[in-house]
Amino acid sequence: MKKVLLFVLLGLLITGCGTGNADASQEKGEGKNGGESGIVAGEMVASLDKKSALVYSYQVKNQTEKVVTLEFTSSQRIDYSVETKDGEQVFLYSSVSSFLAVLGEEKVKQGEALEYTVDLNDLNLPAGEYILTVWMTPKDGKKFTVKKEFTIE
Repeated sequence: MKKVLLFVLLGLLITGCGTGNADASQEKGEGKNGGESGIVAGEMVASLDKKSALVYSYQVKNQTEKVVTLEFTSSQRIDYSVETKDGEQVFLYSSVSSFLAVLGEEKVKQGEALEYTVDLNDLNLPAGEYILTVWMTPKDGKKFTVKKEFTIE
């Protein structure tokens, strides 16, 4: 009887070990795929999809089991840049936009997403190959950066 009780207690002790760090890294938005698109259980996942010519949908989806709260220091929620294939930045959204200096937050429930439209039509970019990079601007934590190459002919 003592051996059975010892094995049960040992089993409970072993199953309780090693699970604490996984939850902490998920809450901070630290994941294995580093901002790449795709579905990964337990993480906030960013994606960037083309909707039409030079119009993209940037989305950050909550794949965790908890409501995720993102805190912001201004009314700005996302930023984006356009670079040439050679790495020369030709446009930065935050450099031509004004934002209110107010604290704010976005709560993302389980399975829901924040979605923003990025329209590059007004940039009048010359023909060439470019890279669009979009990211969130929270006060702390992961920025959920994604990139997409595109060509203007």
